[in-house]
Amino acid sequence: MQLKRRGIATDVVFSADLIGNSGTSYVLDTESRGMSGEEAYSTVRKIIKDIDFSGFKYVIKKVDSTLRGNIAEEIKAVDEAFKSDLVVFSPALPDLGRTTVEGVHCLNGIPITKTELAKDPIKPVTQDNIKKILEKVYDEKITHVSIKDLQEDNFNFSAGRIFTFDASSNAHMQIIIKNCLGTGKRILWVGTAAMADNLFEIEYRTPPSLAVVGSVSSVTRSQVKFAENSGIKILKVPVSDIIEGKNINNTVDEAVKILSHGNDLIIISPSSYSLEEYELINTSGAGKSMTTNEISIFVQDLLGKISKEVLEKIKVSGVFLTGGDTAIGLFKKLGALGSSISGEVTTGIPLMRLRGGSFDGLKVITKAGAFGKEDILVYSMRKLKEVTDGQN
Repeated sequence: MQLKRRGIATDVVFSADLIGNSGTSYVLDTESRGMSGEEAYSTVRKIIKDIDFSGFKYVIKKVDSTLRGNIAEEIKAVDEAFKSDLVVFSPALPDLGRTTVEGVHCLNGIPITKTELAKDPIKPVTQDNIKKILEKVYDEKITHVSIKDLQEDNFNFSAGRIFTFDASSNAHMQIIIKNCLGTGKRILWVGTAAMADNLFEIEYRTPPSLAVVGSVSSVTRSQVKFAENSGIKILKVPVSDIIEGKNINNTVDEAVKILSHGNDLIIISPSSYSLEEYELINTSGAGKSMTTNEISIFVQDLLGKISKEVLEKIKVSGVFLTGGDTAIGLFKKLGALGSSISGEVTTGIPLMRLRGGSFDGLKVITKAGAFGKEDILVYSMRKLKEVTDGQN
């Protein structure tokens, strides 16, 4: 899916005989997870032995995000066939709570071996240390890189050929990938959907997504916090200062700066972030003799003005809007005559394209404030980057 949503042809096959060099990407399903380790190694080795890897820019060994299956044996089989210069193992899937910290792979903060996965009757997970998983099949040195090392850029690839990595966010994944790409080596990428997604986000970069959040519901706040914890940038509009007479230029400039670096961005009223900030804004407005309703209208209008100026200065993949007044206000400011529905992101949340105005065709996702799962904001911003209707 990471390839398909970028418009790259992708075939899923069960035999290497169906793999060619026609410009198509392939997913080879080996059905080897439930086998013994030795059988899985032999099966994968046999299936891929005749593949001509020279026609492919990337080779990714997909692994389960909870470390089920014959991880080490299958990696070794692909590594030997591909003749890798560098093996990069990072099984994190941060958007779904799969993280690796100090070498230990966790599910929602709990080591994998302390979850129900350790009790699987067919293939229980018995090891959560990703370096030790590979040490089971490799005699050569394996180097682990911690989050601290990533953040301080305190690692290089002179220590050996096989590396395991901590990661608790997509930002960590991108640091790993950028540094590995910089080596120019023949890399075997090993990981989950997050590995592929972040790799292609770097190599086939799409414009960032913009979200504008005006809802003050507790559901929206939890969605914003989830997005922030997933590494998406948050920009709070200084509503109280603007009520006092400050202009919006600094906020617009900061938003454009963040987006220009390729980062997705959520522009929010502080009221959408916490109840405390909601009260502060009401106090500021009351000081100017504004009613609660007038403050609400002011905030929605402000979000629309800022968003319009941002969109006029930088290209985005699309806009996510939560709060009905926020959506309608922005549509009017952009001069849209309406919208056409392209699809459904999930039940009750449409993907649309604006019709009319200077942003005709812009992809937009709208959501009622008190609606949706905790991850819907993150998911929707990713959906905006997908190729739909044959276009971005």
